[in-house]
Amino acid sequence: MHQTIDEFLRAEVGLCPSCISLVVADGGGSTTINNPSSTESSCHECSICFGLSSPSYQQEHIVPSITKYLTQYCEGRGNYLTKDSPTLNLPLLIAVRAQCAIGAAECFIKTKETNADSGASSTRLRSAEEVYSKLKEYLRSSIREVLERNITHLENNDDETSCSNESKEPKLSNQLHEEESGYLAAHVLVLPKFSTDVGGIIPPSLQSLIRKHKHQIERSQHRILNPRKRFRGNDPTLKQGGDPRINLELRVRRSMNQSSDDLSKLAWLGKSIFQEWLKAEVESKESSDALSSWLQESKKHQIQPCVHIGVWRRPFYIKGTYTKSRRDVAQTPFFVSSDSKSGGLVRKGCSSVEEEICPHLASVCRGISNQNNEHVLVTSDGEAVVQDGSVVYGCCKFHASGREDIDVRMLLPPPSIVKSSSSNKNITGRPFVCEVFDAYRLPTATQLDAAVKAINHSSSDDGRTEEIVHDINGWPQSLVGNDRFHGSNLNGVGVSSSLELTSSSSFSGLQAETEEKVKHYGCICWTSVIIRSDQELVEKLGCLPWDQEENSDDQCNSFPLEIKQDTPLRVLHRRSSDTRTRQIL
Repeated sequence: MHQTIDEFLRAEVGLCPSCISLVVADGGGSTTINNPSSTESSCHECSICFGLSSPSYQQEHIVPSITKYLTQYCEGRGNYLTKDSPTLNLPLLIAVRAQCAIGAAECFIKTKETNADSGASSTRLRSAEEVYSKLKEYLRSSIREVLERNITHLENNDDETSCSNESKEPKLSNQLHEEESGYLAAHVLVLPKFSTDVGGIIPPSLQSLIRKHKHQIERSQHRILNPRKRFRGNDPTLKQGGDPRINLELRVRRSMNQSSDDLSKLAWLGKSIFQEWLKAEVESKESSDALSSWLQESKKHQIQPCVHIGVWRRPFYIKGTYTKSRRDVAQTPFFVSSDSKSGGLVRKGCSSVEEEICPHLASVCRGISNQNNEHVLVTSDGEAVVQDGSVVYGCCKFHASGREDIDVRMLLPPPSIVKSSSSNKNITGRPFVCEVFDAYRLPTATQLDAAVKAINHSSSDDGRTEEIVHDINGWPQSLVGNDRFHGSNLNGVGVSSSLELTSSSSFSGLQAETEEKVKHYGCICWTSVIIRSDQELVEKLGCLPWDQEENSDDQCNSFPLEIKQDTPLRVLHRRSSDTRTRQIL
């Protein structure tokens, strides 16, 4: 009885039906990768995919991990999966063993041709890179189906237990859907788990190449495991940065506590080493026989896959406007070097605008995940925590349109200015955007309203008071009416009632629009020369106040006054030294 190439690859080489259909492009048997029933029986011991193609393996090992991470993000509706999810990192060891299987198939075809088998000549084999790519595409498709089913299942279960307001879907515009703002993303990292020596895992030719490049591989791994510090300074504030996929690989690499032996190098076989080996094998005329013999001998050595999964929520943006009625509140946490001998940093101000807003936004998003940071510290009760000053992926990042000094208030314009122009009636404070990374959920409009009340420390804007708060020196912090700021927060920070989800363009244009904004400043000016009346002030300035310009004559200039402003010394560390033109209106 004549043996077909399918039967040879299954019996002698140890491939599962799915991998056979990947290696043999045409002219082989009827096996297809989309036939789960034919895959199940022999997939667990496959020489190429290590069982990853098996539906039962996916159900037993991949699905529970996906469900574990998705459960944290799917409390409520409005959870969408990015079109590129999941991204998948397969070990190049799969491509190495695919090349060995191709070599075995070539030997089988040559034998058939020698025996004058006409059917063998019509068989086309794929390259190792094609097999690797198609297996990756198939696994991504399978895992995506699992993700989508789990999201639907978790949302449906949440609807049964949640109240009607909490289960409402966040309103996303078409633009937000196009940007995939707040969508869920996933990454799957597959590594081989060895239970044998190197000789049963890779062919001798690759072993020799790895030994040849031993020092190059070790240097590369050292650079990966010890990345450069991305932020200057040592202040205790958290810095946002990193990529969840890279962070997942770093955590796994470090947890493996890699040594310098050959087994540790195989798990992270680099692309350059693989391509050098593959080129040499393809060009060699004797390689097919050697690879075939090695693979048939080594199929008794089982390699188990180890799957690591990361799930996170893409960033989304919340915009609003704020006011600040105190003179000891910075826009962001403000630390300066201490003058004491002990050194260190000293905090300036009682709080910051960022700290008064971001925690409440994170709260209505059900919190921010710490699972996708580069370093994840787990407490005894299993909770992930972060250290002060560390770099994190998940956080609520505050951005504002310009900034005011710590001792400058940010108030709404006085009634006289509001009445002067209809456009001034729309001024509600300084615009800001909060960029939220890896939140557990997207907030609804109702939840954003709750955040406004929590930030303003009031049940409504009517609850504000005109209580005067004094700083440590006894100077009054507020001598203005409560119509000049939002809320009744004792730290002086309030937001308007128009918090809403917005597109990334609002964030990117935030700083660009600062040069075009019309700003109203109020200050007390001191002069060494006594000025006894408004008329005397007008004469010295040579211009009229803004509300009397209609009475101007040729002898008196009118606003705007043009001034030249040098970059202040206090911001030279973050802005270029320049002279900028400003206008006083």
